[in-house]
Amino acid sequence: MQEMSRYLLGVVTQSLQGGSPAQRPIFNHAIECTRVLLEFCMYARSKSHDDTTLSYMEDALHHFHTLKDVLLLGRAYKKAMAKANTLRMELVKKRKVDDETYTKTWTTSKKRREMNAWRDYICHEIDVSKELDANFNFPKIHLMSHWVEQIRRYGALQQYSAERHEQAHKMNLKDG
Repeated sequence: MQEMSRYLLGVVTQSLQGGSPAQRPIFNHAIECTRVLLEFCMYARSKSHDDTTLSYMEDALHHFHTLKDVLLLGRAYKKAMAKANTLRMELVKKRKVDDETYTKTWTTSKKRREMNAWRDYICHEIDVSKELDANFNFPKIHLMSHWVEQIRRYGALQQYSAERHEQAHKMNLKDG
């Protein structure tokens, strides 16, 4: 994790460089969310803490929680994806009916504009559908909210890693 975090912000920033003007605010939001999460992890890995670093850590976590909604599209599960695909098929059928009704009187440029408008509308509706059905209901995000209190009680989280427990869990599953 420590090695990966050295490069993660650079990779995210580079991969989100382009895009249309409509995508720029979303990309900047995602870059800022990544930066704040890495900042939180950097403070958590400190060898020693005081009230100042713990307040920075809490602020970074709070800021991450205000920005994390940009990541919701990546959290859509199978049911949300199936629902979105059904919605897409319904909207495409509706578009075809609309095309058959009006395209006979439209010019080529008007048809192209309408097709682009429909495509943008369908993409927007699919994204909204996925976002409504997605959630952040998983333990590792919630676990971070307890770190500051753990540091106050027990000191730095120097050797914090779930890898050993995950490995033991795998062995128990295989042996069973």
